[in-house]
Amino acid sequence: MRHARGGGLWAGLLVLLALAALAGCGEDEDEPGAAAPQSTSTPAGGVELSIRYDDGDGRRETAILTCRANVQRAGGFLNGKAPVSELCAQARSLSELLTTQPAKGRMCTQIYGGPQTARVTGTIDGEKVDRRFTRTNGCELADFERAAALLQP
Repeated sequence: MRHARGGGLWAGLLVLLALAALAGCGEDEDEPGAAAPQSTSTPAGGVELSIRYDDGDGRRETAILTCRANVQRAGGFLNGKAPVSELCAQARSLSELLTTQPAKGRMCTQIYGGPQTARVTGTIDGEKVDRRFTRTNGCELADFERAAALLQP
């Protein structure tokens, strides 16, 4: 009985080691035929975003961001905020956040961060964007801060 338990432990450890070794396997990026990483400064598709910001005290501002191969433009409160190529790269890096809604049952700290809200609509590489941001709890605060470069004037 004692021997069987120890054998099971060793078998489990061997399986974990094998899985760890396999996790490190894969194509090397420098290997011939491997896809080259895409530059985030030159969009591979299109980004068309409209942003509405409300500070909660009556000040409302809007902005647009267009990132296509032949046109990169920022208007409204994004105009002059940062180089447009950086704003386009920021939008692309936030693609998952902007194209998905927060999980309904996520547990969040009950920390109020202020009355500011923002809504981002449009498309990123053909995926619909319709995301609202608030600062009403810890989860929303984190999302708002993550996207702050695009949300705040």
